[in-house]
Amino acid sequence: MSRANRVLTGIENVLAAGSLGLAALIAIVAVLLRSTTGYVIFWSEEAVIHLVITSTFLGAVVALRHGEHVGVDVLSPLVRERGRRVLALIGIAVTLVYLGLVGTFAWLVLAEPYARLTETPALDAPLWLVALPIPVGLTLMFVRAIQIAVHLLRGQDPYPERTAEAEQDAGDLPPATGATR
Repeated sequence: MSRANRVLTGIENVLAAGSLGLAALIAIVAVLLRSTTGYVIFWSEEAVIHLVITSTFLGAVVALRHGEHVGVDVLSPLVRERGRRVLALIGIAVTLVYLGLVGTFAWLVLAEPYARLTETPALDAPLWLVALPIPVGLTLMFVRAIQIAVHLLRGQDPYPERTAEAEQDAGDLPPATGATR
């Protein structure tokens, strides 16, 4: 894995897991404070919602990188290897078009005056700030989809991380003895 890819992977993992972990921490603290002292952290619900949205869009990048998004695979079992490759290329092309269009519109919405001038009710944060994970996540997914397309065009494994993790997991298993009980 290249250095740039390792850095990007690390950033994606930390942001996706960090935002979900922070959301859980805020929710736990808010519930404990409310139930033990009666003190209400008024901004906690809004913060948790925005952090879960952030985690969702950044976690989607991680899922795409590992090839773990839900897919319907009806035609590929019916065709040979070359046909599977063509179907995979069509699928990634459709994905790129979708991510390109939706990602572009997400950046455009972020640039609207409404997003720059409006603040969230409880956090008093600018709307563009809490909406930023959507276009960032879609852009990162677009980059990862390009990476998958390049791997497919070169005839390589489009999900090398998934393959490496599966091989590592297989190495962690004890050797089969052949005896059954």
